Amino acid sequence: MPTPHSNDPAVSRRLLLGAAGVTLGALTGPGLLATAATAAPAGPPAPPAPPGKPHPQAPQGFALVSDTHLNPTAPARTDTMRAVFQAIAERDPAAVLHCGDITDSGTPAQIALYQSTVPAELAGRIHYTPGNHEVRWDVSAKEEYHRAFGASQQSFDVCGVHVVALDPTMLLQEPGHFGGALLDWLEKDLRRVRKNTPIVIFQHHPVGDAWYYADDQDRFLELVERYEVRVVFAGHVHAEAVRPMNGLVEITLKAVKDSPHYYWTERTNDGRGEPQLVVTRVDLLATGGTTTTTVATVPLTGAGPGADVEPAAVQVSAAGAAFAVRATFGHNAPVAVRAHVLPETGFSGTVNTPFTELTRTGAHWQASLDATALPPGTHQVRLRAVASDGSWWDSVRTVQLAGAGPRVVWETALDGAVQGGLSTADDLVVAGSTGGAVTAWSMRHGRAKQRWTVRNGPVYREPVIADSTVFVPGADHTVTALDAGTGRRRWQVRTAEPVLSTPSLARIDGKGVLLVAAGTTLLALDPTTGRERWRAAIGGFAAGRPACDGERVYVGAGDARAHAFDARTGAPLWTYTTRVTTDPNAALLYGPWDDRTVLVPNGPVVVSSVSATWGLDRATGTALWSVPGSSMYAGPRLATVGGSTALLLIQERGATLLVDPMSGATRWQTQLGFPVFNSGAVIDGDTAWVLGVNSQVGALDLNTGRLDRLVKIGTGYSFSTPVLVGGQLVAADQNGRVRGVDLA
Repeated sequence: MPTPHSNDPAVSRRLLLGAAGVTLGALTGPGLLATAATAAPAGPPAPPAPPGKPHPQAPQGFALVSDTHLNPTAPARTDTMRAVFQAIAERDPAAVLHCGDITDSGTPAQIALYQSTVPAELAGRIHYTPGNHEVRWDVSAKEEYHRAFGASQQSFDVCGVHVVALDPTMLLQEPGHFGGALLDWLEKDLRRVRKNTPIVIFQHHPVGDAWYYADDQDRFLELVERYEVRVVFAGHVHAEAVRPMNGLVEITLKAVKDSPHYYWTERTNDGRGEPQLVVTRVDLLATGGTTTTTVATVPLTGAGPGADVEPAAVQVSAAGAAFAVRATFGHNAPVAVRAHVLPETGFSGTVNTPFTELTRTGAHWQASLDATALPPGTHQVRLRAVASDGSWWDSVRTVQLAGAGPRVVWETALDGAVQGGLSTADDLVVAGSTGGAVTAWSMRHGRAKQRWTVRNGPVYREPVIADSTVFVPGADHTVTALDAGTGRRRWQVRTAEPVLSTPSLARIDGKGVLLVAAGTTLLALDPTTGRERWRAAIGGFAAGRPACDGERVYVGAGDARAHAFDARTGAPLWTYTTRVTTDPNAALLYGPWDDRTVLVPNGPVVVSSVSATWGLDRATGTALWSVPGSSMYAGPRLATVGGSTALLLIQERGATLLVDPMSGATRWQTQLGFPVFNSGAVIDGDTAWVLGVNSQVGALDLNTGRLDRLVKIGTGYSFSTPVLVGGQLVAADQNGRVRGVDLA
């Protein structure tokens, strides 16, 4: 369960240091402060070299690279990587840190290609953290990554600093999420660090400022600001930038795939003998030489950037259709204080909403933020205090905005994220979490009463309830059948690959069949025993949901094809190519790998990718129509509108269409105003209740395309499809929060 924000001040070590008179040292970087003093000779001796390091005396420098994106179809990147590693090896680094996106999609072939570029001199010295490209389309559920690169979070000491590799990536998703378990691990590690030892963190996703790649990044910053964290290195954005904030310096790195270079970080002393880290970028020239550019000089003592203007207290409260923001500070007054509401539209990118300047009245700074355009519910306000040297301190507070319409009436939490959709039958609601908890609730009198909880493997897609049985897909290579009433295990089967898809129950010749995509294999199982009836090679990774009409089984895959198989034998019948390409990586990224296949009554089979949605002839696979746009993640939904069948297509950035499923003709289109990924919509007569990725809920009128009754039910990302039970919408998010929303 996430720790709620408080309006009471959090006393960090930097606030204490500032009160004791410790000053911020020199910090240099593009657009930042004055140039630091010339670096003196190296500071204190480094600790013992890490295991596998061949030379007896560890130097004071370590190297960094990021976003190498190796792929056999892009041989120039391989040549660049070899040249970069050779240049790094010649400097004999104490360690090399890789900030992720090592390969384009984390396949064994791509990993092997990358490993072939590592010279023997660097063996045992390179430390890794995964990027979204390692886990977004990872059929192995990080198993290949761990086999090749070790633990995705680890820590070690080098060059007199404590280094932490942190992994906030999420399987099957683009952005990051730290989560309670990872932050607990991080805090335990930081508590063990010897006093006065500087700490460096490297990870893939950047945090803070305008970045919004991790929905709980404020929890991460609140944690690390209590410790001696001096630098956070990150990749992902393929751009070099230096941000001095919240007592640390965040440095994002350029992508090696774009140009041959590496970063060199060296511990030195400044002109006063104080330790510092000097970060430079070394560019490899086509002529054989190099150029070196100083990126930042980070002091390893003192309170850190922005610490002088850390607020003593921040209070945010709702005042009618506005948020009243009030802040007080200690001895050092900021030169400016600003605030804004984090927008519903911010997702896996940047937040560029303008700030409102606070005005100073005596010891207080205050402002009123307009909230008239916001839906009622839970919002976050960010306050930024800017110091005279250009550094800043950000504080985030949660605030409730009152209003009419849907409202949260109950809430509970599971261990881990609820990334897969919820499932319901009668009054039962079932959710599975990435922490391995599968929980069932009975909905009685508008409240949820927990019926049972069992431990399973991590769950990334929704369990399915059918015939008094809950079928659970497990990332631990399992499909499990549980008694819906008691949670007792009826059977469990092992699969060759992790199950990262939603099962589907069908009837073939009057008999039930459970269809499950386990990685690149489609399985037809007996739902009462788990016995395998047949299997078929799909040809690519499948993380969506298959469909069956009794004659054929249809599934989309990461080979850029939709497949049809004989429902009785599993024999392949036809394929439809959604993207013509000879690049396996492009086929995966732009194929229907996450497709929730839909069967139109007496009509086509509907499949989607990030490029388009197609209506295909069931017997031949011939395309009957197509609609451009990325509707795969939310998934097409069938509805009856005006007495006829219609197809609702919600695209990932909120563009929404209602189309004729027989012809693909558009009946209306609209813009929701918020992004939707995986969570999608629940159809209730002429209304579609849509859950956005930032936990917004709205009622979409299927006759007109009008959206109303908006409410924001939380602050976490939601990739979990909700369910309707007894007049309530039950929804879940990446923080593991499960909520009942009264729709009356």
